[in-house]
Amino acid sequence: MSHSKLRVPIILLISLSFLVACEKPHTEMEKAGEFQLSFAALKDSAHLGVYRFRTSVYVEAYVISSDTAGQFFGKIVLQENSDSTAMGLLLSTDLFETALWYPEGQKVRLHLKDLYIDQKTLGLSVGSVFSSFGNLSIGRLPLLNTQESLEFIAGETMVIAPKKRTPLGLADIDLQTLVQIDSLRIGPESQGLNFADYKEDSLRVFYYKDGSKVYLNSSGYADFWDTPLPEHWVSIKGVLTKVRSKYELEIRYLSDIKN
Repeated sequence: MSHSKLRVPIILLISLSFLVACEKPHTEMEKAGEFQLSFAALKDSAHLGVYRFRTSVYVEAYVISSDTAGQFFGKIVLQENSDSTAMGLLLSTDLFETALWYPEGQKVRLHLKDLYIDQKTLGLSVGSVFSSFGNLSIGRLPLLNTQESLEFIAGETMVIAPKKRTPLGLADIDLQTLVQIDSLRIGPESQGLNFADYKEDSLRVFYYKDGSKVYLNSSGYADFWDTPLPEHWVSIKGVLTKVRSKYELEIRYLSDIKN
């Protein structure tokens, strides 16, 4: 997650954008033939690999990520609801200060026409597409495309409760959703360390009470990168992701870790 944090004074523009979004009637698109997809249907559309949406469809969900502390950069994570079986997706974007445009808990409508989806590595991932060595991968949407595709639904918010899980109970259905694991303690290999090394993504190892491992992925650009890791038993709440078959948690801010 190599990036520099940009703090741009765009509050006025954001306020104006919200006013426009709030006045935009959702029925306009529905009258034009756009219809809503379930997350299950969204997942099914990507079962053969990278898929491009060519028809006017959308999904509705709630924002569960936040880049206010610098951990989440170039991505917005959406979860369909607060159910224990809820699914989520990752939207890659070039938009900065995403939490100002789409704050945590805000309900949004993601218009999918001409966007691409994949699920082979990170769970459901939506964005543009690029080719690397002949393989298609999901890339970031340009700023304007993000604002056109991701609609702020005024007046609709929800505090998404985390799914209570154990390390051995994690599954791919939980990817890109908010998960909480209790009874964790820092492993000997991570004792005495900070959350991250400066300007580097860093994995820290915690152990569950049965001895199974939990990996915490923290950015060296996050505001809390140089905070010492807790030495006591904790509960960690974060967005679940996966790297090379290994599940990892990403907290949004330090308050996602409780004694």
